[in-house]
Amino acid sequence: MDSKSKNFMKNIRRYNSMFSFTSMGGKIDYSINKGNAPYIFRLGGQNYHSIGSLLPPNGSQPKFSQLYIYDTENENSNRQRCFGGEKHQSTSIDNYIIEDLKVMLDSNNVLVSSYRMVRDTFTKNPQVDLKLRIIGKRDRDGRTYNLPTASEVAALIVGDISDSIENRDIVVQTKSGFLQRISELHPSYLPLQYPLLFPYGDDGYNVDILHRGVTSTTNSKRAKCTMREFFAFRIQDRDHSFSLILNSKRLFQQFLVDAYTMIESERLYYIRSQQHVLRCESYENLRNQKAQGITNISNIGQRVILPSSFTGGARYMLQNYLDAMSLCKWFGYPDFFITFTCNPKWPEVRRFLKDTSLQPEDRPDILCRLFKIKLDAFIKDLRENHIFGIVQAVVYTIEFQKRGLPHSHICLFMHSDYKLPTVELIDPIISAEIPNIDEDPELFSLVNEFMIHGPCGAENINCPCMIDKKCSKNFAKQFCNHSSVDQNGFPLYRRRNDGHFVEKSDVKLDNRNVVPYNKYLLKRYQAHINVEWCNQGSSIKYLFKYINKGPGRATVAVVRSNNDSDTNDAVDEINEYPSVVRLPFHLPGQQQIVYGEDDDIDDVLDKPSVASSMFTAWMECNAVNRDARKLTMSKPEVVWENTWEYLADGILYNQRQRFKSPDLSLNEDQLKNLTLFEIEQVLLRNNSSLKNYKNMPFPDVDSVSSSNNRLITEELDYDIHVMKTEFDSMFLALTDEQRHIFLDIMSAVKENKGGVFFVYGYGGTGKTFLWKTISAAIRCDGNIVLNVASSGIASLLLPGVTSLAY
Repeated sequence: MDSKSKNFMKNIRRYNSMFSFTSMGGKIDYSINKGNAPYIFRLGGQNYHSIGSLLPPNGSQPKFSQLYIYDTENENSNRQRCFGGEKHQSTSIDNYIIEDLKVMLDSNNVLVSSYRMVRDTFTKNPQVDLKLRIIGKRDRDGRTYNLPTASEVAALIVGDISDSIENRDIVVQTKSGFLQRISELHPSYLPLQYPLLFPYGDDGYNVDILHRGVTSTTNSKRAKCTMREFFAFRIQDRDHSFSLILNSKRLFQQFLVDAYTMIESERLYYIRSQQHVLRCESYENLRNQKAQGITNISNIGQRVILPSSFTGGARYMLQNYLDAMSLCKWFGYPDFFITFTCNPKWPEVRRFLKDTSLQPEDRPDILCRLFKIKLDAFIKDLRENHIFGIVQAVVYTIEFQKRGLPHSHICLFMHSDYKLPTVELIDPIISAEIPNIDEDPELFSLVNEFMIHGPCGAENINCPCMIDKKCSKNFAKQFCNHSSVDQNGFPLYRRRNDGHFVEKSDVKLDNRNVVPYNKYLLKRYQAHINVEWCNQGSSIKYLFKYINKGPGRATVAVVRSNNDSDTNDAVDEINEYPSVVRLPFHLPGQQQIVYGEDDDIDDVLDKPSVASSMFTAWMECNAVNRDARKLTMSKPEVVWENTWEYLADGILYNQRQRFKSPDLSLNEDQLKNLTLFEIEQVLLRNNSSLKNYKNMPFPDVDSVSSSNNRLITEELDYDIHVMKTEFDSMFLALTDEQRHIFLDIMSAVKENKGGVFFVYGYGGTGKTFLWKTISAAIRCDGNIVLNVASSGIASLLLPGVTSLAY
């Protein structure tokens, strides 16, 4: 490939923008492509394409479709100025390539020819108010456009674009001052946005493409091609055929993002057009409307748009979350939490690209396919080869990193015989240490490449993990000779100070920077595979955190055990376990009713399933059935005492996030009080209060205020035992003069007399040491010290300085 061709392939996305007829909506994030990481096309917001007027406003530079009509004598320089910028004109943008592309499109692209015809017509008749209508009329083969005549180009009878699927015309005015939206279902949608991928201007997707071998008279439910099938067909590799789309590098990434948003738009359109107009309102409100004589319910309640069957929707995510939490209820907490990340350097990827000029990031479709194959093998390995023992269930989600690579979060629910009851059993399964390079050079190389975090911190403050000048992953960890569990139930893996290290970016990193891994899985799959031991619900909550993140996506699979060693007499607990039944809770008469916009109000209210819900039926059963009453926790104080630890799950995490203090700890009384406060806030929003339950404790609001005060919380967070040891050591080191001052000040503190003390001395006489001793003495009794320094240097010497006074 010559230098000119290489330059074109390198900049094909920019060149495509120069010749595009339309502008892309949404917000393209250019800031993410910093550093040495692979390029990624990242789009935020709603994606759409708009086409503007034929001529730019007075004083503005031409762009997009205007470049084909306005000031064509300087067309190349206008393209450079608009899309390349002045600084690129003499370097990365090749003017010869721009000219070659211009000639090629003029000769072959029917859309370009249409615009050139507009230019010629406008040149001859500048007073005509031109509108360009791209005709959706094709020859028998369904591919070639009949070009519009000059009279059609100048016609003034074309209407505005609407949301109708049948209206597939595009209108361009001379100077409208507005951008016009192009429907994703228009045949020219893709060739207008990607002229270099569709150099002949041939059709993209349209709604009436038939499947091969199917005619319009065929009796088939799905005779026509869907948008997903169309794009799947276009991005397939075929022998003896060159695909411009698959070789367009960065433009291919943009094309795939665009294609996905188009597919989702089509699915949303189908839901909107195929279902009846549904609304949702409470049973009580509907009865009140009827009592007032209102029979038209078309404007009552809220529209119901997305059903739970729509992948990624709020109802879909909520149901998956509830299903996963039901697994926790049946099997207990997950035992292992594994993150499996795609490796773009897998030998399969290199073998696929060896005879091309493409990089792995240029073929995200191949990376995704290979990752799914690897993930399926990974899950099978865990289940059938019993890497960690017999697995009862697997729950996983697939996400995409900010830099585009897919990764999966996996929760393993182990059989009761293969759970890890004690922390001593962790070490043979999970390692957080650098192996000896002489004993296992392969493992050493893999850990060095995939399982080392950093460098970050002071050595690399620009590392992506750095937030507020701290590592958000809490690296580097502490050395530890034995694995243990901290007070919050999180494992502290063995990280011995054995002298082993690796070097990255000229920084030596030891065991404190190792991400926990399993030796077998790391060797077998040669990718970043983080294995964590867990005995709590936080991991399952993390797995489904996207239910609160709006348009986030997750794919969930629950895989039951298929152990070949099971006998016929073995009990299949999953088959015996009933499907999840979601019991809706609501106040009397507040059950939500879904009805059609044109339904009669009497028909809606008279349905037997409307007047009573599953919850009200359960309450009625309690009224007549004594055994059913045993199913309700009726004494709230008993429920509180037995479940407060579960209810408090997340309180400590929220406080740590609020104060940006990952090591913050709260005692039991503080956790209980904050949990009660949260419960009280929920009850108040629903016109109730804990005060309505006489045996229930009530939160101490003043204590909550203190807990939410960062200064107070940090002061009360000191380890009293450590502070006592520190104070004893420092007190013995005091000089006679320092001890005399110390006793005077501490006497005033203990007797609550107050006072102002001024200590004067030359530098190096021990003033700071005295203040540290006083602070430790007060803190080891559980009291609060607020140190205030008068200079920046002093603030670095005193523990827990809260502010500077000048």
